[in-house]
Amino acid sequence: MKDISRLSGIEKAAILIMSIGLKSSETVLKSLKSKEIEKITMEVARMGPVEPYLVDAVIREYHALMNTQSNMVNGGADQAQEILKSLGDYPDAERIAKKIRTTSVSTVFDEFQEVKVSHIANFLRNEHPQVVALIFSQLRVEKSAELLTHLEEETQSEVMHRLAIMEEISPDVITEIEDVIKDNFGGMSTQGEGARTGTSIVAQILNGADAAVEKNVLDSISKRDEVMANQIKEQMFLFEDILLLDDRTMQTINLELDKNDLIVGLKGSSDELMTKFFSNMSGRAAEMLQEDMDALGPVPLAEVKEAQQKILKKIKDMDEEGKISMKILSEDELVQ
Repeated sequence: MKDISRLSGIEKAAILIMSIGLKSSETVLKSLKSKEIEKITMEVARMGPVEPYLVDAVIREYHALMNTQSNMVNGGADQAQEILKSLGDYPDAERIAKKIRTTSVSTVFDEFQEVKVSHIANFLRNEHPQVVALIFSQLRVEKSAELLTHLEEETQSEVMHRLAIMEEISPDVITEIEDVIKDNFGGMSTQGEGARTGTSIVAQILNGADAAVEKNVLDSISKRDEVMANQIKEQMFLFEDILLLDDRTMQTINLELDKNDLIVGLKGSSDELMTKFFSNMSGRAAEMLQEDMDALGPVPLAEVKEAQQKILKKIKDMDEEGKISMKILSEDELVQ
């Protein structure tokens, strides 16, 4: 049982605001600073139901009166939104409301992403490409990339094209999509996070998808919008793009790559690409790697692609950690 002494001042204020009702809370909130209103309404959104004994303790502490007809007061995003609405033309209301929508603790899409890929894929096959694109805009990139491989080829390109041209999505539309998901999977509630759309997110999804899916989508988009396809390609980093990295970067990468991933990932690669790796490691290391590749024998293409994706992920992780730079100089840039 939680004791009132363990509640923070913001938690107590949120309980008080929920207890006195919208009309009374409007007067109280209007006397506060913008930052204080934000903290209290965010706490209301996070809090959820509050036990009666805590409500009574808070009321006693603040020497206030409350209506005791109800044994429990309810928090949640909806309650927080109602409080903000009651403030009328309060200038920061929309900004705080948006923050509440995008930071709700449990979201439909958070839970949806934990459902088995095969189940989600079966659900998506029956949905319009626009709906699928909307859902992809809410999911983690890795999840979208995995799901993309389960869609029909024609649907893959259609969904990615719609995602690339998609503009800001109305919260009402997201709510409708949430309702569709809840009807099919149940047990999910509240708002989805901010949508991520445009050519950048498409590039990220394709980076994590199978090579065949990537080729299919880019080829299809090129036929309808070559400029868009080029924009997507420019934001992608493909396995062959490793050739464009400088030797110092390659030497740093070679030190951290998993040897087994290299043995499999370089199978079937161009001589030029293999030379790029071999020439940036010691002669003995290159010799041993070549021997291991020869001894391995034929490898399924799927395993080669998987190993290459692991290598690319490692390189991108190193870039994010600041260990290397994946920036490729154009011909008109100056080297210091």
